[in-house]
Amino acid sequence: MRRLAITLGMTLLATAAAGSALAQSTPADVRDLVGARASSGEGVLASRGYVNVGGQAGDDRKWTYWWNERRATCLSVTTLNGRYDAIVSTPAPDCRRRPSPSTLPGPVGGPVSDSRAEDIRFERGASSATRRGVIRGYETVTYRLDVRAGQMINVSMQGNNRSGYFNVTPPRANQAVFNGSTSGNRWRGRAATSGPYEIQVYLMRNAARRGEQLRYTLDVGVTR
Repeated sequence: MRRLAITLGMTLLATAAAGSALAQSTPADVRDLVGARASSGEGVLASRGYVNVGGQAGDDRKWTYWWNERRATCLSVTTLNGRYDAIVSTPAPDCRRRPSPSTLPGPVGGPVSDSRAEDIRFERGASSATRRGVIRGYETVTYRLDVRAGQMINVSMQGNNRSGYFNVTPPRANQAVFNGSTSGNRWRGRAATSGPYEIQVYLMRNAARRGEQLRYTLDVGVTR
């Protein structure tokens, strides 16, 4: 009887510890979404200020990363069998953002990413342009392309690293209209609004953490 009581006590302690760890790693504002259907969870995350910034797929599950600008919080959301299996905080560079000043650099808070920006302007009489570059680790390059509403935008990229992708974000938008990590490296879409569209080239987290390199060729075109 005494042995049974000790075993039961140890089991309860382990369960409590596991619950405590879960509470510490899952932010309070999204704790209710663990176990929710992914199809409805995406809308709830967006309504709470989170923006989908990318993801990756495994054999039986997939991971998406969500950034909340106001909270300066990056979430890693694991989806298994159509439901949110886990939601945990992860370093800001996983959402391709710089850590806040209070975040420790290096292995604890993640490395600080180096982001560059460049405007794409077509040569006289041309409707397309090509850009080539190299990024390593958490580096990103953002190309800005000024278009008018109704124009068709074509973007494609070739690179030497399968973890290299690009996202496309419309003017004054908080969420990408195209996410390369889930849709590939070719996009064609009609501009809904006039202004600068941003095309961000990056490496997925698994490759960025290993300091891998992406050498890429980006082709951009605009037609009526």
